Amino acid sequence: MLLLLIGFRLMSAAGEWMNFSPLPAVFLCSIVFLRGTQAWILPIAAWLLSNPIASLLQGSNPLTDTGAVITAFLTLVAIGALALPMRKHPKVMPMLGAGIAAAILFHVVTGIAAWLSYPLYPKNLLGLEQSLWSGPINSPVPSWVFLRNMICSNFLFTLAFALTCLKWPAVTSPTPVATSR
Repeated sequence: MLLLLIGFRLMSAAGEWMNFSPLPAVFLCSIVFLRGTQAWILPIAAWLLSNPIASLLQGSNPLTDTGAVITAFLTLVAIGALALPMRKHPKVMPMLGAGIAAAILFHVVTGIAAWLSYPLYPKNLLGLEQSLWSGPINSPVPSWVFLRNMICSNFLFTLAFALTCLKWPAVTSPTPVATSR
């Protein structure tokens, strides 16, 4: 599973499919359906292993863009936190809403961080709009494509994972019966 997540993340690192990744949906669904460290370890490991390579494929240096890396990571953790209230009674529609909200949150937070930190954006409302909507001048892919792809992928992957987990819940081993001697 970890290799599939990493592979999909790398495939979505460039071109028209940027940000079309199952990783945010895995963050949401693992928090809802898994317990303990299992809920966090798989998505965090997949992100930590795939992000440096994806950054290189997108033309960034993962060693010098530490602010962007930390912002993206903390935003993904916040996305996982959106799922905490759904743990007791998981339902598909609230999870889909959380997936869409997560895409918007990620786009806005990382767009604001880019606007604040990159000198190519003017530090005014037009610069913020450029960061959130059109992206840098001469960018081959506008920023709204990232948002569209993340909304679509969060919706589709959250739907697939949630329906799978709700239809086929994890099998747990029976509790051993205590015997007296």
